[in-house]
Amino acid sequence: MNRKPALIAALVGVGVVLVMVVALILPKAGQVRAKQKDVQQAQQQQTVLQAQLDQLKAAAKDAPKDRKTLAQLKTQIPPTADLPGLIRSLNAVADKADVDFVSISPGQPTSAGSYSVVPVQLNVVGGFFAVDQYMYLLETLPRVSKVTTMSISGGPDGLPQLTITLTANFYTTDTSAGPGSIPGGEQPAAAPVAPQPSPGG
Repeated sequence: MNRKPALIAALVGVGVVLVMVVALILPKAGQVRAKQKDVQQAQQQQTVLQAQLDQLKAAAKDAPKDRKTLAQLKTQIPPTADLPGLIRSLNAVADKADVDFVSISPGQPTSAGSYSVVPVQLNVVGGFFAVDQYMYLLETLPRVSKVTTMSISGGPDGLPQLTITLTANFYTTDTSAGPGSIPGGEQPAAAPVAPQPSPGG
């Protein structure tokens, strides 16, 4: 019996199978691997987006508290020097403490990077308890202050009247709070200079 035709047929069959594997199955397998990679990337992206969503939800939950904190900070360190408002506050403190006399002398604001410092010299005259109350009210003002210098001496009428001279720094986020500046850091445009007449002109 001649087995050659059967062997040839078997080889042809194996070749057809190999062709089918190469032509059909291998491309599909490559597509499956590509899809698996896409799925992994999508899962990683979903994890990142979920984390961002959780952060946004937490921020939204804390937003009312953050707004309250920002409003408080804006009161403590206002966006402008507001010297008239500051002087009214210091005078109100003097009335409440019932001191005999107070003088208020604001100095020129100076820039300190992201904020400006407004120095104010205060002269307070009164009895011990009145002056002590004034210092306490000054320390607890809504606007942040820092006493840099202070001296104590007898009052004009003698003891127990006291005179306190101190310098307190107040602050503003306006970095151009000096004289003639515009709140917010903008500088006024320079005025045009008139031409000078030439001699004999």
